[in-house]
Amino acid sequence: MDEDLSLRRKQRQVGYDAALDAVVDLIEQSALSDLSMPDVARAAGISLRTLYRYFPTREDLLTQAAVRIQIRMGLPVIIAAAGDIPASFWAASGRAAEHPRLARALLHTAAGRIVRAGIRSERVAAVHAAVAELTTNVDPEHARQAAAVIAHLCSSSAWVSVSDESDLCADDARHGVMWALNTLLDALRTEADQQPPLTTRPAPTTTPEPTMKEPS
Repeated sequence: MDEDLSLRRKQRQVGYDAALDAVVDLIEQSALSDLSMPDVARAAGISLRTLYRYFPTREDLLTQAAVRIQIRMGLPVIIAAAGDIPASFWAASGRAAEHPRLARALLHTAAGRIVRAGIRSERVAAVHAAVAELTTNVDPEHARQAAAVIAHLCSSSAWVSVSDESDLCADDARHGVMWALNTLLDALRTEADQQPPLTTRPAPTTTPEPTMKEPS
């Protein structure tokens, strides 16, 4: 009885893994403009009914595929401090560059963009939290804009776009984005150091508008 249960669990795991690997392979091949559940079932060698037992919806399948891609590409998510951002970008982009077709497919295919969104949301949040330590004395709106630009640069879309649009190899594009990240972070540190704390700044003064006298 226990052996039968163990065998069924192993079979389920094999089918589950085959489905996720099929999603990643289909996205990387960019052979399809989009992925359907029948596409994945055929590629995985399992029945559509079995696929739906593992993943009740297409969204469930793509969400778990994001985790599989993160593991396959070895993409880091945790960024503890602002100083970690360039190193984290360099490590992540280096690993992504080892899978160039997959990196581009995640940007340029419908299914890839859905899968990438699941990976990016955590990383963007981590970058914003890290940048916050540099912007305590910076105007909140400017801080928000700076964090958004830095989060964009700390991504595969940045170096892939630079590489493709400027005809640079992956390493040259990564070096260029790395320089931009370091430059922006240094500028943000300098700006924050030159500003007094927000709580001690004088409130802006306004000049009262002239009042019109009634004609006599």
